[in-house]
Amino acid sequence: MQIDLINRPTQMLSATAIVLALVVALQLRYPAGPGDRPDPHADHAGDALPDFGDTRFDPPPMTLLSDMLDRPLFFANRRMPEPPRPVAAPAPPPTPLRLKLEGIAITGETRVAVLRSTATNELLQLAEGMTHDGWTLDSVNANSAKFTRGAEVNELPLDPGATGRRR
Repeated sequence: MQIDLINRPTQMLSATAIVLALVVALQLRYPAGPGDRPDPHADHAGDALPDFGDTRFDPPPMTLLSDMLDRPLFFANRRMPEPPRPVAAPAPPPTPLRLKLEGIAITGETRVAVLRSTATNELLQLAEGMTHDGWTLDSVNANSAKFTRGAEVNELPLDPGATGRRR
């Protein structure tokens, strides 16, 4: 394959490549550093720092700046904002009565309710006056047990299909 060097686009590309090669060679030979070009508008008369001698700056004590701390600059009313007050978490809802009356035992003055916890499947025996999860067993009769918690009243009936029921 032969390249036509006489053609006009080829001559232009060759000239551009030569100019770019010269620019890169000059940049490598004489690299430009910071400050190589002087600013024509800069006044260099005051470039040297003034001599302050032995003068030292001692900042004032913080006690003298208490007014600045009391009236900060970056708040519109020049007062520190109130810290946010913690929001009290609402009390968790009281647990419902999760018991099922399995049996009743009445002997003389003692009245006991045999209950099964629906949450844990645990068998409990509560006498009148005893508490479970905040619920107090108020009364036990032959067919039901009455529980109270504050103003709430919950009466559990004896399951008619319960086995071992005796009078």
